[in-house]
Amino acid sequence: MTLYGWDMSHYDAPGVGNAVTQGISFITHKAGGDANDTEIAAWWTGVRSLPAGKVLLGAYWVLYPSSPSSRADQFLARLDATCPGWRNRPFLLQVDCEKWNDDPGTVPSKAEIKTFCDRLVAKMPKLRPIVYAPEWVYGNSLAGLGYPLWASSYVSGSGSPKHLYPGDSSAKWHAYSGQTPAILQFTDSATIAGQTTCDANAYRGSFAQLTALLAPGWKEHDVELSDKIGDHANPNRTVGDVLRDLAKLRGYLIGDAADTTNAALKAGAPIVRMAGVPAAVAAVPTADENAAAVLAALKSDTPQHTAVLLKAILGDQAAEVGRLLAA
Repeated sequence: MTLYGWDMSHYDAPGVGNAVTQGISFITHKAGGDANDTEIAAWWTGVRSLPAGKVLLGAYWVLYPSSPSSRADQFLARLDATCPGWRNRPFLLQVDCEKWNDDPGTVPSKAEIKTFCDRLVAKMPKLRPIVYAPEWVYGNSLAGLGYPLWASSYVSGSGSPKHLYPGDSSAKWHAYSGQTPAILQFTDSATIAGQTTCDANAYRGSFAQLTALLAPGWKEHDVELSDKIGDHANPNRTVGDVLRDLAKLRGYLIGDAADTTNAALKAGAPIVRMAGVPAAVAAVPTADENAAAVLAALKSDTPQHTAVLLKAILGDQAAEVGRLLAA
């Protein structure tokens, strides 16, 4: 399986249009590093609702020499300022290491790259940065870096990413600095969602494998100690964020461990105890019970018990039974 990606900047229009339906599975946008990218907020507004299980979103930072730890902090601060909610989903942290204007003084060293990435991991322990550090800049000098590489080697021509991609067995995937690149940027002339000068990339593997590589600490339906409100890794998390992580909370509360769609309330379910519903009410098995049985089960006709019963047990029949009770 091959996945296709799009890394964007102010050279692209911020909207991604129908890129996902065209087969784009991961999208990153420049955040800053040399200069803050003013379009990232507009880009994020357009993509943040894309499903995390289908599209891996991310951002990249142009890394220059010196002060790598503070530059990593600036990267995260920039994301917090422009991409609200980015911490609440798997996220691709890309480090852009290049030679600018043919000036060797713009190339960060291996030690600086590693320090930058280590700092990101310390602040975002569920994520694993990937380093865009082309062989034509670094050769084999990044051996032992400890982070996956994002290579670049271009094909000629223009067209869709699938049309231009040289293939999984292409020599453009060859190893350097002791490792085979995880992602290959193979053109800057792809057409994606109507835009014609796009950087297109490929990953050889499944979406689950890509997510596991770049967000290895992210587990579906899992809330860990590091998710606690105020934790250094997630300083902006709220109670609502934590509850949204509990995708199976409803199933747990109604006593249905499988979280079956439209499942009925189970006897002895946690929500029964929490709401103070009489056991006889909770024991009514289905919405097929007639009104007499329902009324008989109620030990008291308090509004609380009636509301819980109607909503949790009767489902679509609640309105009709409500009218009967009112009469």
